[in-house]
Amino acid sequence: MEYITVFFGSLLTVYMLGINSQLVRDKNCVGAFSLAWFISLSNMLYIKVFVMSDEFMLTYLCSALGSGIGIVLSIITYSKVYELLSKRSTNEKQYH
Repeated sequence: MEYITVFFGSLLTVYMLGINSQLVRDKNCVGAFSLAWFISLSNMLYIKVFVMSDEFMLTYLCSALGSGIGIVLSIITYSKVYELLSKRSTNEKQYH
């Protein structure tokens, strides 16, 4: 069970870090500030589970796999949402 927790904890933490990085790049202060609170909570819970693990190497591999998937998902998610919001904004401007 701890391996699944470490995998998803790592995935979620790195996913949020990736999204937050893009929010910072786009100068979205409110979004970046808000998401930072969730990143802190996720980090604390993830680190606690990781430190309490009995098997370091397997825990590390689960964590690394979750991290890799998390960062890729953050890039895909952010670009899709950004594209969708840009199209919506363009359409609203055309009708006004």
